[in-house]
Amino acid sequence: MKKIHIAVLAIVMLLMVSLVFAQQGQETFVSGDVSATNTPSGVVVQGEQVAVTVPIQGPGQTAHKAAARQTAKANQQALGAKATQADNAASLKKGEPKLKVDTTTTETDVYDVRTKNKKGVTNYGVVEKTVTNPQGKQNTAGVVYSSYAPSKAALTNAKEMEVSLAGGMTVFLNKDNQDGRYASTGFASSVTALKNVNDYLALGLDYMMLHPHGKTHGSGATERHYHGIYAHDISLAGKLTINPWDNFRIYSPMGVGMMNARLKTENGGLTARDDKWGAAFYVGAGMQYDITCWMFAGLEYRYTYGFISDKDLTPLHKDDNLQFHTFMLRVGMRF
Repeated sequence: MKKIHIAVLAIVMLLMVSLVFAQQGQETFVSGDVSATNTPSGVVVQGEQVAVTVPIQGPGQTAHKAAARQTAKANQQALGAKATQADNAASLKKGEPKLKVDTTTTETDVYDVRTKNKKGVTNYGVVEKTVTNPQGKQNTAGVVYSSYAPSKAALTNAKEMEVSLAGGMTVFLNKDNQDGRYASTGFASSVTALKNVNDYLALGLDYMMLHPHGKTHGSGATERHYHGIYAHDISLAGKLTINPWDNFRIYSPMGVGMMNARLKTENGGLTARDDKWGAAFYVGAGMQYDITCWMFAGLEYRYTYGFISDKDLTPLHKDDNLQFHTFMLRVGMRF
């Protein structure tokens, strides 16, 4: 009976010893470039100059989990070391970075600068820009306008064309051979179209009609009656403005062209009617006010001289060339 007990006890002891030696066998875990080996003295992790020994904590699943955690940690450390070495190698290949020297620009703004004159009101900002190049040389410049409100004179001068009509009175001062005037004060009119050459000078065409009223001298058989003279003048016209940047302007009209004059004379029952073409010119002075930038009105005086002798118009002549003094009110439009 004792032998049986001893045999059973021996068998149990053998089984326990075999289990202990079975747990102390070797297991290998591989992850990437790192290996972990379970040995009788513990777990050894190798790779990338990293070795970690993990003791077995006990039988079963607990030892396996501990070994896996240690393996992952060793793997992470190994990969980090490898990445650091790769970065260092790449940095050495690139060499020292070169220093960059670029141009620099500095801007200083000064606003609310206001200028007012006959051309209008200007509000602008002064932009002072300083540019420094790589050699250290600086350049400063720059003015930028922000707003401009033109004056009425500026808007007027911006228009290139003008057309005007004028009407008034004319005085014909020529006298016959008995020192009697051919006509009294009469009617005058004018149509003018001009184009601006610049702010001061405009050129174009002008038509002027002068009609002093007739006059009678003497009575009975010695009566002489003039029915009134008609003068039609077509000229190349000009207009010289003295102060083009004011709303109240002073100017000088001028023109040169051709005139046709006609006069009817009755004397002692005889009638004579003659007309004549000849060269003519006029000069004068005027003043006008710009009601708006496109409309104006003013007064104008012209002295007109025709190279036509009164001997070509009436038998009672003094052989004098025709002369007229004319005053007119002029209104016009610009566009």
